[in-house]
Amino acid sequence: MDFKCTGDDLELIPKELVSETGITLPEAHSDKTSMAILARELRKHRRDVIARVPFCVTVEAEAFGAHIKLGDALNGPRVEKYLFSSIEEMSVIQELDLKKDRIKEVLDAVEILAQSGEKVALSVEGPFTILSSLIDPMYFYKGLRKDPRRILEILSVIEEGIIRYSLEGITRGASIISYGDPVGAIGIVGPKVYQDYSGPSSWRVIKGLQEMSEKVLLHLCGKTSTALEKIKMAKSYPIVIDGDKTYGQALLDQLEKTTEPILIGHRCIKGSLNKMDKPILWGIKLIN
Repeated sequence: MDFKCTGDDLELIPKELVSETGITLPEAHSDKTSMAILARELRKHRRDVIARVPFCVTVEAEAFGAHIKLGDALNGPRVEKYLFSSIEEMSVIQELDLKKDRIKEVLDAVEILAQSGEKVALSVEGPFTILSSLIDPMYFYKGLRKDPRRILEILSVIEEGIIRYSLEGITRGASIISYGDPVGAIGIVGPKVYQDYSGPSSWRVIKGLQEMSEKVLLHLCGKTSTALEKIKMAKSYPIVIDGDKTYGQALLDQLEKTTEPILIGHRCIKGSLNKMDKPILWGIKLIN
């Protein structure tokens, strides 16, 4: 099946919430308390059951050294300038540091929310999305053709960082890890690069999380899960659910039933407040 994404990268904050809480962006991008309050109030405003953090897709890239301009409520965080100008330069990429700057604030916000009784989804970006904030895509794809071994080494560092970040999120109380790699989508990188690099990279991240975590729901972006199925690195199966539920309620019910990591995909986590027209979740099984 082909998945059509209807979401966007920036969390839009209703004006009434800004008035009620006094919290604005970019403040809530970089302060744990503001982030937690806004995530909780957004969840209530939507009548949702899941609180999601962070509110952008640049947190991991910034932790790897990307120069990010936080913007404002209308213009979200984006690359101010690229950290690297060649794949050779990128070989010195450092391991992810989870104990400082915005990525620490996000993890702290997860803990604040979880301790207050919220069910938290930590949104995690995939390797190609992170790379797109670190180096101009033109130089990256040039390096992909010229030195694929070096690319795999760089991807390995990024994959390890994503796994550690996600596991720390789970330790802090996240019930759901919401994984996607929008820049690495098959429709953007093309079938060959997806088959050889982007797809296997996401597969390794998901596999690593599945093997190293305990009870957690790993929610895969519909673009990721359908593309992995298309290249035969995953397969889907239906999970019939009970009653008239929202997508978020169905996810949390499934989480309550499981005693081990479970993969769910083929839909968007941002639809967690929507009533399900068919009582089916799509489980995902990775293929070795």
